[in-house]
Amino acid sequence: MTIAGMMGDAVREGVFPGGVSLWGTSRTILGEVAVGKTRIDLPESAPVTSETVFDLASLTKPLVTASLSLLLASKGMLDIDAPLSEYLPDTRKTALEGVAFHRLLSHSSGLVGWAPLFRKCVPESARECLKQEILALPLSSVPGTRSEYSDFGYILAGWILESVGQKPLDCLFEEYIRIPLGISDAGFTPVAPGSPLEKRSFAATEAPEEGSAPLAGIVHDEHARLLGGVSGHAGLFGTAKAVWELSKPWFGEGDLFPRGWLDRFRTRQDGSPWTLGWDTPTAGSSSGTRFSSFSIGHLGYTGTSVWMDLDRQIIIILLTHRVHPTRTNNRIREFRPRFHDRIMEDVFSERS
Repeated sequence: MTIAGMMGDAVREGVFPGGVSLWGTSRTILGEVAVGKTRIDLPESAPVTSETVFDLASLTKPLVTASLSLLLASKGMLDIDAPLSEYLPDTRKTALEGVAFHRLLSHSSGLVGWAPLFRKCVPESARECLKQEILALPLSSVPGTRSEYSDFGYILAGWILESVGQKPLDCLFEEYIRIPLGISDAGFTPVAPGSPLEKRSFAATEAPEEGSAPLAGIVHDEHARLLGGVSGHAGLFGTAKAVWELSKPWFGEGDLFPRGWLDRFRTRQDGSPWTLGWDTPTAGSSSGTRFSSFSIGHLGYTGTSVWMDLDRQIIIILLTHRVHPTRTNNRIREFRPRFHDRIMEDVFSERS
């Protein structure tokens, strides 16, 4: 079966309503397939194309927050080994006071994975409320002893970057990443006037409440939505090609990332499958069975993913909106590793 056939079958079988897959090397796109519809509740909804913009969800973590952390550290503006109390005074006299900033990036700060804190806050005081709720959470482990994937660590990291960079996170992304890379189809809060994604076609996600319309161009994640769409853990939107462009510097392409800092951020942390920003292949990984041990990747809750084999300069991107019309559809978990293996076998077998 072809890759296009596999993607088409996934739509017909209800794995996701639409998606774009893109694969290639750090320098060349070798293939791209777009299938399905941007919405399934409207008979005349637009088809998914290579220009469709997806809610990238947690791909925001490596492509924005980890990337900005690397850049600001390389410029001497951020000390990733410094305790959180140095950058976030509210952590003083809390369990996070002496935790190094880099532990937020490798999910080893001890923060819990997730809790519905958005239910306790209102938009008018969202940031202060959410900050206090996060800091009041009991730690799930002693910092540095194990990794637990946590949105909250990246929310805190985003706020610290804003403090260090003295600008909102979306403006830092524009200044340090999007504009230098010349990318026109990625950004935060895409419905805002002047956004590079204004008037684009979006893949819909889930309706925020029963009876309301599906979200399109508004972030799906509740905590990011509470914060106005801009957060260190979620909020970035983009096309598959934009994800490729944002990922290329992690191969060492171009001059955006200094090499020494890049090596540190791509290295798996002791006793953890995480680097400073990225997951790595482990048993049962969504990457499948054919990525080398020197590979990094990340998933997004909405149905997005990127995996890069740094040894062989291979990248595979899959953007879907599997949370449309409902997040209860988890069939993509079984699809992803098969999809990655198929591309590796059909396209990159000679690189093994």
